[in-house]
Amino acid sequence: MNRVYFLSRLSLAVIFFYHGLIPKLMFGDSQEVEMNEKFMPWLGREFALVSSGLLELAFAVVLLAWFRSRIPIYCVLVFAMVATMALLFGFPEYFTEAFNPFSINFSLVMFALINLASAHRVSEVDTSART
Repeated sequence: MNRVYFLSRLSLAVIFFYHGLIPKLMFGDSQEVEMNEKFMPWLGREFALVSSGLLELAFAVVLLAWFRSRIPIYCVLVFAMVATMALLFGFPEYFTEAFNPFSINFSLVMFALINLASAHRVSEVDTSART
């Protein structure tokens, strides 16, 4: 298996897993609460935090369970770009902090693009192994 493909896919899964578990489910970070209240005001505070955390954990599992599918990678690209734009307009002050949506979402986009670029090599290895 192509190490670049494996490492980029694993990195994406770890980022989603971490962001679902630590700031949302374990610590209920105030930034996460504030973002949820602005973008999902129809949901209760606790429900929004828990459900968004569980969705990120589930997506980390999807990235690994559908390891050869490109569909989750395209979802990462859409999510990261839409989230960055929404946060830029909704909470521009977050972009001045040391750890901010730009650096996180830029990492997601780069890992996703690296994964897509290395995916053809995984297919080539699989095809050559069958012949």
